Amino acid sequence: MSSVLNQCLMSTAASSMLLQQVGKTAVAAASASSISRCPFLHNKVESSSSSSSQSSYFSTHSATAQQTVEKNSVPETHPTTLTPQNAKDFFDKCPFAGVVEEGIKQNTEMGLEVLSTLMASPQQQQQESRDDLLVKEMIESTELKRKEMLLQQQHDDQYTTPTPYDNKFQSVIDGLKTEGRYRVFTTIQRQVGQFPYAKKFNNVDYDHYQHEQQEDQKVNNEYSRLGGINLLKTEELDVELQEESATQGDVAVWCSNDYLGMGQHRVVIDAMTASIRKMGAGSGGTRNISGTTSEHVRLEHELADLHKKDRALVFGSCYVANVNTITSLASALPDMVIFSDAKNHASLIEGIRNSRVEKHVFRHNDVAHLEQLLQSVDANRPKLIIFESVYSMDGTVAPIDDICTVAKRHNALTFIDEVHAVGLYGDHGAGVCERDGLMDRVDIVSGTLGKAFGVYGGYIASSARLIDLVRCLSPGFIFTTSLPPAIVAGACASVSYLKKSKRERDMHKSQTNSLKQALRNANLPLLETASHIVPLIVGDSARCKQMSDYLMAKHRIYVQPINYPTVPKGTERFRLTPSPVHNETAIKHLVSSMVDCWKKFGLTFTATTNN
Repeated sequence: MSSVLNQCLMSTAASSMLLQQVGKTAVAAASASSISRCPFLHNKVESSSSSSSQSSYFSTHSATAQQTVEKNSVPETHPTTLTPQNAKDFFDKCPFAGVVEEGIKQNTEMGLEVLSTLMASPQQQQQESRDDLLVKEMIESTELKRKEMLLQQQHDDQYTTPTPYDNKFQSVIDGLKTEGRYRVFTTIQRQVGQFPYAKKFNNVDYDHYQHEQQEDQKVNNEYSRLGGINLLKTEELDVELQEESATQGDVAVWCSNDYLGMGQHRVVIDAMTASIRKMGAGSGGTRNISGTTSEHVRLEHELADLHKKDRALVFGSCYVANVNTITSLASALPDMVIFSDAKNHASLIEGIRNSRVEKHVFRHNDVAHLEQLLQSVDANRPKLIIFESVYSMDGTVAPIDDICTVAKRHNALTFIDEVHAVGLYGDHGAGVCERDGLMDRVDIVSGTLGKAFGVYGGYIASSARLIDLVRCLSPGFIFTTSLPPAIVAGACASVSYLKKSKRERDMHKSQTNSLKQALRNANLPLLETASHIVPLIVGDSARCKQMSDYLMAKHRIYVQPINYPTVPKGTERFRLTPSPVHNETAIKHLVSSMVDCWKKFGLTFTATTNN
């Protein structure tokens, strides 16, 4: 039905309820004079034995309706009966109803509702006269809209032209779909003060959207032939983003990396608001050319102090920070050998690959294997050991002290990624190294501003000379616009706040423990971890996606399926992320929903397993 409304210039085929459902609250219903302007419901309707009375009605009633508007009077008569045949006739006549999905023409109930709106009482028509004025204003802007349509058509044309490799691209995409690894984004709208709840929107089906674009063009061509333009066509993807529910907080988000809810915290929002009012939106350049603001300098001082390092350096993301730090070190130390944990993040792996230096991969958290590999390399060569503190998919925690001991014995640098630990661990939120009293033993630490700190960006902290080296050699730092000051201000406020406040960390730990215990009690296949990560193993990519869809549709729970290559094949899972604001009621709802889902898909209830 939304397709009809999006195409119909006069909104003649919609009731108030239907219009609101497709977001067209500006035009609450059709008016009498709207009918008079519709060529398909007035003088364009073909006469036939099955629809002559209906056609006669539209001709007579339209003329009367026009007099209504002009003389502020009401027509004396209007039809009071509707039939399924009338509904069918309407969809047969209207070219815009004809472009909607298969089966809509047979929906006589919808057709009757459409016709009942068209045959509204005179009193209703009078009440809707203000909507008629709105339509008139839209008609008067036809020329402007026509130009916009032509520009949009030119824009669309350049993207609808296939490339010589489209068949190959499609083949790869089809393969991903067959394997259950095709990524489908879930569109939500976070709302201040409502976390962990959010509004859920219909997902955009890009194949369907492309088809709709083609159909839109056909309709626009028909309007052009008639001397009009499709003024009510919703721009771009907005048509696809219709809210599933008008109720605020109708989806419980259980997969967000905003671990502490700081993305919704008043301290962060106020800092960002004040900064954007004071400094504007963008930074204006790279860090080297006009893009280093007082906010950037303040944040880097705050981060250096957090990790008890000489200096810190802020990047656009921690992915960029990791890649560029590793490649910069390799550029300065071309004979360097890298030792990498087998479960390191993709950003660390890409940095190692791009460094083009010798590398060795040690078994996950296996310090003995690491030392064995170190012993196999010339003692005089520079060495770099790269690992994470908390591994995000399995939730394992690195033996940091042991790794640092081995590193010192072999004169190796240590680079630890604390992305999933900063803000969450330690008295001031500096991560596992702070919690375990090891901050002075690691040489380089990287972290994110987009998870527990709730904003965006990444950074490294280390010695003054190492930071200066990366600052001067890193293309991902040098040749890109710096983060907007408002983002930096929000991140700085979050870091500063969590240095002082332990409340969020304590509540997060408590809710994580509660969730884990509830999952154990329900005999769901929890993978035990020593961290805040809560994995539930499914073991099949296609089923994992189906279960995710089921949880959303039936229980209004949003958990994203985690598939290969993020995790090994056969270990597909849900990765649950409790926060301080996931209360006991939310936890009970999640666990009962998971139990229902496991039964629905015939999965085995098993005892908890250890990493």
